[in-house]
Amino acid sequence: MDNRRREELFSLLKALRRGTLSDREIYHAIQTFGETNFQEARSEVEHFLTNKNPELRFVALKVLTRYWHLNEHWQTARYFLEHDPDEDVRFRAASALAGLRQNSQDRVTLAILAQVVLNEQEAEVVRLAAYAAMKAVMHYDPREQFETLKGAFDVQQKVDWEWVRSFLKSN
Repeated sequence: MDNRRREELFSLLKALRRGTLSDREIYHAIQTFGETNFQEARSEVEHFLTNKNPELRFVALKVLTRYWHLNEHWQTARYFLEHDPDEDVRFRAASALAGLRQNSQDRVTLAILAQVVLNEQEAEVVRLAAYAAMKAVMHYDPREQFETLKGAFDVQQKVDWEWVRSFLKSN
């Protein structure tokens, strides 16, 4: 990264620290920090994990997990999936877990995701995202991800229930 770009990023970080940015500008700043791997902003990004705005919570989680691949935020993604009040944040948290454990066959992550898939009280879109995440943890295939999540979110038709339940039986 050239010096001019680094200066721009530090300037953006200073504006964020001063609290002079709108929510939209904050979202853009956090996203930019992620895309440019500007980890000097890590503590500020982590601060937004508890923000009242669900979009700011999500973009912070996305940067920490998808862009920076910080495995220590696996637990954060799990918490968001299981407890965030916003359906869209829970949907995106499933993807964050998948990104951190992609192709790992991690049984703990698979069991957590399976519980969400099987939770009939959860929104179908979140359940289907958890199912897609399970597939990505087993073996990531972009086409399969697209096929799982495209169209109507009909969990009953798209889920292999026996396969999902198998991850709860083995724990």
